[in-house]
Amino acid sequence: MKFLVIPTTDWTGHPVPNRLNFIFDRLAERHEVDICHFKIFQEKRRETRCQLIEMDSQSCSDLGCYYIKNFIRHTSKISDISSDYDAIISANIMPTVGANLQKTPIIIDYLDHLPQSAASYYKRPMNKPVKKIVEGLTHLNIKKAEGLITPTLRFKKHLRTKVDKKIKVVPNGLDLDKIGPTDPSKIREDLSLGKPVLGYVGSLEKWIDLENIIEIMPLIKKDFPDANLLIVGPKLHTDYSRRLKRLSKKKGVEDDIIFTGRIDYERLSPYISAMDVGLNPRKPLKMNTLTMGSKVLTYLACGIPVLSKNMPETEERFEGKGVYRYGSDEEFLTELSRCLTESVDPSVVNRYDWDPISKEYEKSIYDILN
Repeated sequence: MKFLVIPTTDWTGHPVPNRLNFIFDRLAERHEVDICHFKIFQEKRRETRCQLIEMDSQSCSDLGCYYIKNFIRHTSKISDISSDYDAIISANIMPTVGANLQKTPIIIDYLDHLPQSAASYYKRPMNKPVKKIVEGLTHLNIKKAEGLITPTLRFKKHLRTKVDKKIKVVPNGLDLDKIGPTDPSKIREDLSLGKPVLGYVGSLEKWIDLENIIEIMPLIKKDFPDANLLIVGPKLHTDYSRRLKRLSKKKGVEDDIIFTGRIDYERLSPYISAMDVGLNPRKPLKMNTLTMGSKVLTYLACGIPVLSKNMPETEERFEGKGVYRYGSDEEFLTELSRCLTESVDPSVVNRYDWDPISKEYEKSIYDILN
């Protein structure tokens, strides 16, 4: 089959690959896969097996402005090429509105709670109108779609209240060829890490609650004087990483926190293996409570226990298998001590490898297209 994929962002330039990158780079081995290529990031670019279709976009510093400014250009480009494809798979709000004007069947990959996710990039008072507008556009997109694919049952139940369409659940995953237990001695030495190391891997954005971890670092240091917080990941579209650095200085723990910036996916394993506990701290937002984060899978694949907050899908799925939940500072400190005495069997995530998941995704496309 021949697919056109409209990704959430820059396919090869975004610092953190998402589920569509992993899935369609695999499906491109047996299908023809073209990608709408939005050049948003001026970062090092990843290799891909898919064919990139340049979208001839005008640059804009604001993400929302970028898609609004280029809406006519993107719609025109998609209109020119859409009839060549058996299906369009999209996870992007504005270009999907344009794609819906065409006759090619569209499948929405609802990988995130899109209205809240879009609004999170804006400060008050702009965030509220952005959320309302995106809610309207998202409802339009999912009503016109042939069907939807989403990562959790919670998302499916949420979407079922909005639309009567075929909805398939395909979970997030990880690449077990690239992620696994690795000797962390060089990373520990290069970064002068103490014990224990509390670690976070992922994008630095406002829906993450690393502020809370930094706030309680003085309490953690009372029980574990040599503790470090290792933060592995890039900033994206907001000043969240700068806020974290200012807060760490205010709390007097800036020397105990290491920010590595962007680390390529294939180089993550030794950084994760250098951690004693992996953190999945989420703010109490609907977008967090409905989804399942891939970062938890990467921690577990390296044999690292996880402390998680406000992500019930993940916490329930891996309860008793290396994931511990907390809701308060007191619970965090209690569960931290417990985590440091526990071992994790990396095989608990074997079924979440992207190879079988990509086949499951492929079957879901066939089922939706009948």
